[in-house]
Amino acid sequence: MTLDEHFLRADAWPLLLAGPALFALLVWLGGLHARATERVLGVRVAQAISERARPVRRAQRALFATGISLALVALLGPTWGDARAAGGRRGVDVVVCLDVSRSMLAQDHEPTRLSLAQRAIAELSDVAGGDRLALVLFAGDAVLSVPLTHDSESLVRLASEASPLSVERGGTDLGAALDVALGALAGTSGEHETIVLLTDGDDVEARGLAAAGRAAARGITVHCIGYGSRLGSKIAVDGKNGAAFIRDGAGKDVVSALDEIALGRISEATGGVFRAAVDQKQPLIAVYEEEVVPMARKAFEEDEQKQRKDRFQWPLAAAFGLLLMVQCLTERRAA
Repeated sequence: MTLDEHFLRADAWPLLLAGPALFALLVWLGGLHARATERVLGVRVAQAISERARPVRRAQRALFATGISLALVALLGPTWGDARAAGGRRGVDVVVCLDVSRSMLAQDHEPTRLSLAQRAIAELSDVAGGDRLALVLFAGDAVLSVPLTHDSESLVRLASEASPLSVERGGTDLGAALDVALGALAGTSGEHETIVLLTDGDDVEARGLAAAGRAAARGITVHCIGYGSRLGSKIAVDGKNGAAFIRDGAGKDVVSALDEIALGRISEATGGVFRAAVDQKQPLIAVYEEEVVPMARKAFEEDEQKQRKDRFQWPLAAAFGLLLMVQCLTERRAA
């Protein structure tokens, strides 16, 4: 058994030495007072007065020193027993990473992959309740477009306006997206925070998997929602002569397909889940209800966890009673 188990401020225990030190000081001052009385009134008179007053003085010293000691015990915060502390409903912090690379303009989802992902963010905001949302836009690099906020309306508006022009560099860097998301969750424990990637994949040089390892080290879960078909689709963009397909260096049309393997590895590395938009109508809502809501429920239950019950009132009340007795004895002597 240690002091930490029974006192909130056990490290302040040296304060308890003040009680015995105070008692010793009072005894020493009493001796000085007795010798001074002998010099003024003489030994016989002083001894007669001392014999009559000695029991009361001893009681006063003991009561006063004990009262101060009990007050110091109360200051240390004594605890025993359990108390249930019902906390308020605590939400979850969700950082949504939206892929705005040109491959998200592929039309294997109606009207495009990007449009479907933007619609999913709007649907999420409708059910997020007390949760805070943040928005990261990424392609070849990533930017924090909206820090954690309860203002989901503004977040949805900015997400709906996002395009490949929202990020300077082209390409798809999942590692950059996750690192920016982790920065938005700086100082958190991971117990009430999660990251959701909305992307078609393409984890260049496995940077996303490496960043997922950093998220896992902090206890932060990453869920992945994959957009695009498994067979792939050409990427149509606006050209000088109307719509045109993106071509590679060899002049061939680029075909972008959903990279399920990469996204599955990222989510698995952090204990998250992967869902493909091609397999269900509202994958982001499904992940929220099946993964995020239980996390919020767990957070709420943990806020109701058992806590040590503070008992400082008892020694403080006893100290007050003893000091009141000292005052009564003083008035009795005066009378």
